[in-house]
Amino acid sequence: MKGMGINFISRRIAFVFVLVAAVASNGQSALAKPRPAALANITADQRSEAKEKHNPVERVTFFSEGGQQTVAGRILLEAQDGGVLVESADGQQHTIEGKSVLSRQKSDAPFRPLTTAELGEKLLAKLSPGFRIHRTPHYIICYNTSREYAEWTSSLYERLYKAFTSYWKRQGMEIREPEFPLVVVAFADRGSYEAAAHDDLGDAVRNVVGYYNLKTNLVSMYDLTGAESVRGPENRRGSLREITQMLSQRAAVPLVATIVHEATHQIAFNCGLQTRFADIPLWQSEGMAVYFEAPDLSSSRGWRGIGRVNYPRLQTFQRNLPNWRRNSLESLIADNTRFRDPRTAVAAYADAWALNYFLIKYRPDEYAAYLKTLAQKQPLVEDNLDTRLAEFKQHFGDLRTLERDFLNKMSRVQ
Repeated sequence: MKGMGINFISRRIAFVFVLVAAVASNGQSALAKPRPAALANITADQRSEAKEKHNPVERVTFFSEGGQQTVAGRILLEAQDGGVLVESADGQQHTIEGKSVLSRQKSDAPFRPLTTAELGEKLLAKLSPGFRIHRTPHYIICYNTSREYAEWTSSLYERLYKAFTSYWKRQGMEIREPEFPLVVVAFADRGSYEAAAHDDLGDAVRNVVGYYNLKTNLVSMYDLTGAESVRGPENRRGSLREITQMLSQRAAVPLVATIVHEATHQIAFNCGLQTRFADIPLWQSEGMAVYFEAPDLSSSRGWRGIGRVNYPRLQTFQRNLPNWRRNSLESLIADNTRFRDPRTAVAAYADAWALNYFLIKYRPDEYAAYLKTLAQKQPLVEDNLDTRLAEFKQHFGDLRTLERDFLNKMSRVQ
């Protein structure tokens, strides 16, 4: 197994693990990319040292498909074959194969994330002409659409951030301020968004209105007021009030839910609740994002009803109950396959929402303790199915007893 780690991981994830909502703009399922494989050649001691140590800046020069490149940042993980996981000052994480490394140069300079202004300048230099920056306490919105839409998006996301972090703090979770500004790229129209996102999503981009990229730490989307299903006859994008009115109509609900879903992932991976590239079970990661994905756009607070029933998900879950089998709960917990298969993904997301809803409502202490276990997971180390089941049972007990209670209660939710 020597030398397998980062080499194999780089091929499998192609530098991106896209976490996207199950309901995309056309109601179809948008699937997550494969998770990283195990870093078999990183010892527990090495993982612990990487986590606890504030590493100085190191420059890594390596071969890639585009030729020779150099990345400067802190080393998060190091494989025995020389492969490394590097985090640069802009918050991106780079997996570099051991065989590709040409040189490594350490420095005495401490690692320092870019400031909001520095990161904004770097983003504008990479994006096509016409993009501008809108900054808020936690977000950088890079946009080439209207200023009003950028302000609407940042307001929505700041309310989500406050609601999400306050909720988990009340549940006893250790929530930290993000080390890097949370970046959102908002394209003016679907065409330019799809062109920019194709490298990440491939042909699936046609079914996805927004997504979070674990490598770049960015949420990408397009201006939803230009979506055919919600725009008016004059195609006006208008004021903040008009944008809210347009995106409050029924046709816009799944679109707004998707971009909220993706922003929820971004917050979770930046506030300490989850670790990027760690093996977080998809039933939990996706189900929790669905739990938060429906804002109240008429409210200045936005999320007065956290934990309300998500009726589209509930209807799918209850409709599929006759197909529930003895191993359905076990496979949902241990195996991510159902989320990646277009034939089963919509049902998997509904099941994931239902399980998260049930556990948060009826087993909140155990759920919080389980989240703390997941928060300790290290990047690029894949758990096997037995480990996922064992961790779940450690917090929630006998699976059959839980399953009976779960099906009984969720079948009666109205």
